[in-house]
Amino acid sequence: KLDVGQVVWWAAHKDEYPERNKTIENTRMVPVILSIACQDDLKLRLDGYSAKEVRKFKVARILREAYEQGGVLNQADVSLLIGVSTGTIGKDIKEFQLENEVILPYRGTIHDIGPTLTHKKIIIQQFVRNIPTPEIARRTSHSEEACDRYIKGFKKVLKLHSDKIPVENIASELEMSKSLVREYVTIRPNVLYIKISSSASS
Repeated sequence: KLDVGQVVWWAAHKDEYPERNKTIENTRMVPVILSIACQDDLKLRLDGYSAKEVRKFKVARILREAYEQGGVLNQADVSLLIGVSTGTIGKDIKEFQLENEVILPYRGTIHDIGPTLTHKKIIIQQFVRNIPTPEIARRTSHSEEACDRYIKGFKKVLKLHSDKIPVENIASELEMSKSLVREYVTIRPNVLYIKISSSASS
């Protein structure tokens, strides 16, 4: 049963990770009900939020609704649903995540597709503020195992960087992109540095 403003959409199953040469036709899909328009949008406008701000809340809502029903959308899905370019959706997602220190559940973050550095940065920023891993996982729609994997990689980057190893060599040694290594280095915590360095190999 659909309410006014809702549509049914096919989304990739949240556990259906991409594989080499795997097409969308061979991807397990699930039907999800999405709220393209609702009273919350009108209330935000009446409260003085701009059209862009309302759109960002809408994008976040659609992505979360799909995930709660077992699916994940990509940016192209959301672009078709609300009628703006994929590039605009990408900017909306990035801004919403940074402004609210959350990670939205879409294929880039849940399935780790593409250059989605923002979600890794948000996870590490919360780690260095001593937020427990289970809470980080809850806030970011990630498993605890995924959060631990990013944290372990972050510690290794800091250890190698403290040994004056060049970024290019760190990236090669840890099989990371140079951009990810640079991002980890920029959020190096001063207070936790000694602790993290000493436990980097754990």
